Amino acid sequence: MTTDDGTKVHYLDTETDGPALLLGHGFFMDAEMWLPQLEELADRYRVIAVDARGHGNSEDAGNPFTYWDLAWDAWKLVDALGVDRLVLGGLSQGGFTALRMALLQPARTRGLVLIGTTAAAYTEQEREGYERVIVRSWVGGAVPIDDIALPMAAVMIGGDRDRHQRPWVEKWRASDRGRLAQAARCLIDRESITELLPEITAPALLLRGIGDQAFNHEHMQGLATGLGGPARIQTISADTATHICNLTHPELVNREIREFLDGLPA
Repeated sequence: MTTDDGTKVHYLDTETDGPALLLGHGFFMDAEMWLPQLEELADRYRVIAVDARGHGNSEDAGNPFTYWDLAWDAWKLVDALGVDRLVLGGLSQGGFTALRMALLQPARTRGLVLIGTTAAAYTEQEREGYERVIVRSWVGGAVPIDDIALPMAAVMIGGDRDRHQRPWVEKWRASDRGRLAQAARCLIDRESITELLPEITAPALLLRGIGDQAFNHEHMQGLATGLGGPARIQTISADTATHICNLTHPELVNREIREFLDGLPA
């Protein structure tokens, strides 16, 4: 799908019958991190996963953008697919985008599935850390790819090293690290939308891998408390469940998502 500014938004779509669920991936990842959901939830739902600008197979001009731009990209995709109302989901930056989508089109938002995310901006300490790790070490190439990709996969993806981590490390080795420059600025410089959360009244399911080092339970509790609709928090409790728990522990995550989707009003 091509937007008005020429961005080519790549997406995966089960094209199956049933209510729609749109999913946004985390930073460094792409729509394929949602393959377990695309494969296992398609029996009753239409599952759509989007590659954000700077990631996966989407193509953009390399200009600055914000999560509001990504939210509009996703809504334009939804329009192009002829979907009216749907559930919005996302992990980390995908959650940042889903929250903004809900603010832009509340009447079309049936619910939210948010994994390891927040409405807050980074603290100064967090900004400094991400400037060092993402901007200088990754995008700037200050650190060899294996020196940063292998430990990052262990912490961020978790699960099994060969089954879950290695395929993404190989993707990262083959990628253009500088391509993430504008996505990094979008991530690090994003503003807080905490004060807008009461405007989001759709039901929400909040999930977090127990070993997630990016977002703790207090982050998720703050998000749940701020939302204007009913919100339930569920921790994915497994030894190797970290940030991207939907990829490594789909049997636990999909059960929670399916129960939430089945319980939403038509």
